[in-house]
Formats: sequence, C-alpha cells, structure tokens
Amino acid sequence: MNEERRCDWVKKLCYGMGHVYNDLCAAMWFSYTLFYLQIVLQMEATTAGTLIMTGQIVDSLATPVVGCAVDRTGARRAWHLAGTLAVSVGFSLIYCLKPTSLNTWMIIDYGLVISLFQIGWAVTQISHLSIIPEIATTHSYTSDLTAIRYTASVCSSISVYLITLVVLKNDNDPNKIGPGDFYKFKEIALIITLIGIFSSLIFYCGALTKEDQTDYATIPGDESVDSSGLVTNEDVTHFLKSSIIYKVSLMYMASRLFTTLTLIYIPLYLDEKGAGSESTGDGIRQTIASVPLVCFVASFLTSILVKFRWCGDKVVYLVGIVLALIASVWIKAGSLFRPDGVSGSATMVSSLCLTAEFVKVNGYGGASVYSMVTFTDKLISGGVVLLVQNLQCTPKEMCPHFYEDVLSYVCGLVSLIGLVSLATLHCRLN
Repeated sequence: MNEERRCDWVKKLCYGMGHVYNDLCAAMWFSYTLFYLQIVLQMEATTAGTLIMTGQIVDSLATPVVGCAVDRTGARRAWHLAGTLAVSVGFSLIYCLKPTSLNTWMIIDYGLVISLFQIGWAVTQISHLSIIPEIATTHSYTSDLTAIRYTASVCSSISVYLITLVVLKNDNDPNKIGPGDFYKFKEIALIITLIGIFSSLIFYCGALTKEDQTDYATIPGDESVDSSGLVTNEDVTHFLKSSIIYKVSLMYMASRLFTTLTLIYIPLYLDEKGAGSESTGDGIRQTIASVPLVCFVASFLTSILVKFRWCGDKVVYLVGIVLALIASVWIKAGSLFRPDGVSGSATMVSSLCLTAEFVKVNGYGGASVYSMVTFTDKLISGGVVLLVQNLQCTPKEMCPHFYEDVLSYVCGLVSLIGLVSLATLHCRLN
C-alpha cells in the first residue's frame, strides 16, 4: 500500500511538471514583456500595449478551438507536445529578435512570433488542465492535482525572478535599465527555455497513463460521451446553458486578471516610483526582481496551506478576494510589499477546484469547459492592458502616479467583480 501511494505521488508530481514551461514563460511574459518592449526596445506605450493585446486575443481565440479539438480527439499528451514545441520557438524568438529599427515590418514580425507563442501556450494549458477531471476520482484527488499544479506554477515564477535577479544584477549601473540590456533579457529567455524543455520531458516520462485514467464511458447518465470516450457536440452545447459556468468563469477571470495586472505593472510602477534611488541602495535591477519574488514566496506558502484547509473552496476564494482588496488600498500608502501572492494563490486554486467539480458532477468534457473558463480571462486581460496603455499621459511626467493608480483602482475594481461573482454563486455546481 505504501509503495502504491508513493508511486501515485510520483505520478502527481510528474503531472505538475507538465505545465512548468508554460508557467516559466507566463511569468516572463506578464512580468517583463511590456517592460522589455517599452524600456529595452524603446517602443511607444501604445505599440507595446497593442502587441500584448494581440497575444491575448490570439490566445483567447485559440483556447475554445483547442478545447473542442482536444476533447474530440482525446489525444491530450500529443496536443501537449505540439503546444510545447510552438512555445519553444515562439517564446525564444520574442527575446532573441534584435530589431535594427522599429519599423512596421519589425512590429509585424513581433506580432507573428507572439501569436505563435500564444497559440502554443493555449494548446499546452488546455490539454494539461483537461487531464485533471479525467483522472481524478475524488475531490481530494482533484485538490491534490490542482494544488501541485499551482505550486509548480509559483515555483516557476520564483525561479524566473531569481534568474532575473542574478542576470540583471551584474552591471555597473544598478539604477538604470535600457537598450544595452537586450542581451541580458535574451540570456534569461534562453535559460528559461532550457529549464522548461527539461521539465516537459519529466512530464512525458512519468505522467499518468491510460491505465490511471477514468473511463468516461462508465460515468452514469453521461450521454454526451460516446463509447470511444470522446466528447460530442451536444456536451459543449449543454454546459453553455448552465449559469454556473459563467459565474465560475468570472471568478477565475477576476483572479487571473488581478494577478496579471500586478505582474505586468509592478516593474513599471517601481520604475515610476524611483525604487532604484541611490539613497536606498537597492537599484531598479534588484527591485524589479525582488518585489515580485517576495509576492510569489508568499503565494507558494499559501498554495501549500490551501491543501490542508478546513473550509470549502468558496470560503478560500472569499478570503483571497478580500486580501486582494486590501492590497489595492495598501498600494496607495506607498508600500512595495502587498498580500498579492496570498490572494492570487487562494483565489486561483479555489476557482480551479470549483471548475473541476463542475466538470465531474456533470460529466462534461474537461477541455471544453476549461477553454470556456480561461477564454474570458485571456480576452479581457489583453483589452484592459491595451486600454491602460492608451490612457497613459504623454509626456509621462504629466501623470507621475499613473501605474500606482492602475495597481490601486483597476485592481480594486477587478477584485470587486470577483466578490460579486462569488456572491451570486449560491447554488450547487450542477
């Protein structure tokens, strides 16, 4: 029995490694890509925002298509491999393309590379998420896989910030980042790519196999799954009629959007605030890595505590969203360290557990449901970033607290949306 449990946990851990590459790239994408485009490549704020928006739109449009394709074919690991290959090429080129001039064709090149990366990211994400309801036989098993997956995500983000801290710190001027740092960001991206590919190999070698998976055909009353275990079109149409899926989608969207906006705008906020002043002794090179690092260490500890929680998923989400509101107020007090990590971890894990429960209770195709849940997050996050970038003052000196207001007011509004969505989720997930 002990040997079986040990083997089971090894498989769970290998499953968690299957999204590490995506998580490494996501931490780099959300935390530093906008900063990289504006500060290192010297792009206009609107142009950089448009590229981010392009990536999010492509990701959001690819998500439902991938979800249907994965459920209809059932080849989840094959789709995962295809997505990983696309991510490897696209992500590397984002930071390896050195523009001679920022003309229209170069911007188009960046748009195409970003699109390839985002399509691959969506394929990997949905195929990996859809494995959870397929193999989890109990709510506890679902919580284990979700917590392990999120813990791996947090560890990946921490790794990115540690790598960034080490690579960027080696410079004579700790208080300035500019075009001369192109090769440093390229080095960070290549290190991330190597770690990500190695993690994916662990997933392919030790992840759960067909023998470990639940046969959908044995689910009582599930007429939307045929004898081959593949999901039919009636399944997709049916779950879209449930109001619960839209409420859970809003909860997940609020959680992801709060985390996304925090990751994107904290480096720009630190640059705006002058966190790298000589009087503090902490240059901008160190601060843009150390502040997110502290947030994600807190997130890592929270993801572990969530596994041993005594309350339900809704209560965990409530605690997390209240902490998010506190963080939005706290930023106006000038504090660099906020409870973002705790709130993001609590709301993310609980909203994914609610989604997995919705899938298992109703017997829907996991990939289709997860694609619906993540579609809202990806599309809206891109739109919000583009809107924020277009609201930026020109010159920037006219709005000395612009990014502070973004982290306070916009993130606060997003948290309120999550709270309202939770309040409407008063019925069971069926």
